[in-house]
Amino acid sequence: MAFFSKAIHISVDLALLAGFLAGIKKNTGIEPNVKLLNQPELEKYAYKYLELGDYLYNQSAEFMSSSYFFRRK
Repeated sequence: MAFFSKAIHISVDLALLAGFLAGIKKNTGIEPNVKLLNQPELEKYAYKYLELGDYLYNQSAEFMSSSYFFRRK
């Protein structure tokens, strides 16, 4: 059971990091240089990871824009 909870914890941390990177990309245009990995298979998974962050960021923004508890300034 400890392994399962640790895996969930790491997964959530990685998702939060992906969302953070997506926020930086949306606000500044700066993104990680995936080409530095020099391995096509790793690059593919890195792009998928960054796409997950974009998805999480967009879904969070959509939820917050339709929620009563958040307002636009």
